[in-house]
Amino acid sequence: MPRQQGQESVSPRDHRVSVHQHWPDSLLDGTGPEPFFLVETWRPDDNAGYLASCTPETCRRWVEAALAYAAAVDAVSAELTAAHQGVGSVPRWTYFAARRALHDWERVRERYEQTVREAGEAYQPTSREIWHEVWAERDRAGLRAREEAREKREEAREEAQARRRAAELAERPIWGWSVVTRKKWSIAYVFRHDVPHSDERVSAARQGRPCVNLQELRQALKDLHPDRLHWDDTALAETGRELDGVSFGRCWRELFGEDHSTFTSLPPLPPPTRRTTDRGNPSGGSATSGTGGHGSGFSYGGFGGGY
Repeated sequence: MPRQQGQESVSPRDHRVSVHQHWPDSLLDGTGPEPFFLVETWRPDDNAGYLASCTPETCRRWVEAALAYAAAVDAVSAELTAAHQGVGSVPRWTYFAARRALHDWERVRERYEQTVREAGEAYQPTSREIWHEVWAERDRAGLRAREEAREKREEAREEAQARRRAAELAERPIWGWSVVTRKKWSIAYVFRHDVPHSDERVSAARQGRPCVNLQELRQALKDLHPDRLHWDDTALAETGRELDGVSFGRCWRELFGEDHSTFTSLPPLPPPTRRTTDRGNPSGGSATSGTGGHGSGFSYGGFGGGY
């Protein structure tokens, strides 16, 4: 019967241990003794045993109970082995010696079966306790798996809704732009016709401008290639609200694979989740393009190519 080795080093990890079920050899009458559990510190890559939740004190008690069971069976097994060897070593013509050895064998065999049964009965409460924790851990694992699956379904549903809202918004002809030329450079103002503007400089720009969807707006801005680009803050904030908190910058990137302020290509974004979103900034970045900036809210650099 294998012994639990190094029991002083066995301890729960994340409040769990790994338990491995073992059976002693069958009794001489062919019946099976009570199985017992070897308790080990759980390792994330260990898939051989069962997981069971326990405290350090409970873990120590489980280990000691298995050790007591194993020690009792080992001791009487050693006696049984010695008695069996004694019977085999006595010459058959020595009648009295052979009879005495056989009598010793019968007596040890009875003690062996009684000892193993008593040790198994004494271990039964621990065995039942461990099984209870094994099944409870399985139930918790199943609950966690179901919860994770539910969260994934919910995230997929929210992602599909976000894509649908973005596609619907992209088709709406609500956007407008105007370009102001100043000496050797030009500024493109981008706004929405259906919301109040947040910048007085947009007032004149709104008058008489066409209403276009996002694809038409993108093409117009690419054709114009202004030195500076200014997105109206109110337009971006309202767009983020309509997208249920998903930023306009993320929406643009998912639709066109590029940054909305520079038109430079970007890798695809990971799907948004309830745990990781960019809802803090309505535009997903600065409302103006480029890397520098003036106190007026405009920045140089603008469209640096890449489209």
